[in-house]
Amino acid sequence: MPRKQLIKRIRQLDGELSLEQSLLKLNGRERVASLRGLSPWLLIGAGVLGGALLGTLMGSNGRAKLASAGVTGMQMWRLKNLLSLAGGVDAGPGVDPA
Repeated sequence: MPRKQLIKRIRQLDGELSLEQSLLKLNGRERVASLRGLSPWLLIGAGVLGGALLGTLMGSNGRAKLASAGVTGMQMWRLKNLLSLAGGVDAGPGVDPA
């Protein structure tokens, strides 16, 4: 590729990267705002419950169980996000489901 085309491609990729970073910042702000709306008691209870569950998983052969639970949880989270975006349910503030 000629040098001018490479420079143009780099600038295009830099613009795409800047857009992605802006979207990630916005997503992070929305998540923090939604967490601030939750009761602190709910967050503490979820932490205690998660700690108890983690302690149970770390019993015998804990690392394998923990890794398996983590992968399953990530898959379920992704499935939930995909379904909510596809159905337009719980897409978040400012997101047009259409």
